[in-house]
Amino acid sequence: MPRYGKTSKTRLAQCHQDLQVIFNEVIKYTDVSIVCGHRTEQEQTVAFENGLSEVQYPYSKHNHWPSFAVDVAPFCGEINGIDWKDSNSFSRLAGVVDIVSKQLLDERKINHRIRWGGDWDSDGRSIDQTFNDLPHFELIPLSV
Repeated sequence: MPRYGKTSKTRLAQCHQDLQVIFNEVIKYTDVSIVCGHRTEQEQTVAFENGLSEVQYPYSKHNHWPSFAVDVAPFCGEINGIDWKDSNSFSRLAGVVDIVSKQLLDERKINHRIRWGGDWDSDGRSIDQTFNDLPHFELIPLSV
């Protein structure tokens, strides 16, 4: 069974409890790495300037403490890391996260829905996105 390394555990610990619950369940089904949890002002500025985020500090959900966003990537042991160009792997991961989070919500183990950066409007389609952030998952209130 896959498990988190020390760095992934540290990054996930920076996140809201609901994200921790979701991704501690996700790791049981697929191997992933936690790439980013909380972002400082400097880290957010770098992400914005490099085109990895569309918002400046303090408007990213990564800037909350604990973080309301997490960046997660599929880990591939065959290549000993992450293939950032394999959008299909990120889509498959998003499907796992969607199913796991809905189950946890039904069981009342979490109190937020989750939104994926590959489907910002949550309509089940990624073709209509203007900004794809495939590793990004964020919590949204149930009322939204």
